[in-house]
Amino acid sequence: MKHLLAASLVLLGANTSFAAVPGAESLAKLITHEFDTNADGILDQGEWQNGIAGSFDQMDTNHDGSIKPEEVDAMSDDISAEAGDIGGVILVGLIKQALLALDQDGDKAVNRKEFNTLTDGLFTKLDADKNASLTLAELSELPVKMVSK
Repeated sequence: MKHLLAASLVLLGANTSFAAVPGAESLAKLITHEFDTNADGILDQGEWQNGIAGSFDQMDTNHDGSIKPEEVDAMSDDISAEAGDIGGVILVGLIKQALLALDQDGDKAVNRKEFNTLTDGLFTKLDADKNASLTLAELSELPVKMVSK
């Protein structure tokens, strides 16, 4: 299941509220479920960093140093098992669209540098109240915060 959440970190964003992004709350719940090691319903920075550590390697199933849309497609059964068939279709679509948004060099893949650029500042972007932790509501903003400036 870890690779499901790792893939979810590559979700697409747009300047809309999370309510307008289908699957955003489900994604937040999945991330919380997997990353919240002390089961308090809130992610601190350590839980976040531990949760995303190794995410790139888990998604890079062919170990070529980049994550491609077909590698996301290969995870669709696992994603659907967690999020349901409709949720799985939505999440896979969002993840694939995000890959294109994160692809800075235009090769239709996300390399480790592009991935790290995204994940390094994401916790700070998501932490709206600046209390060094993420609530479910803050995590639900993930699709928006992924590509917002």
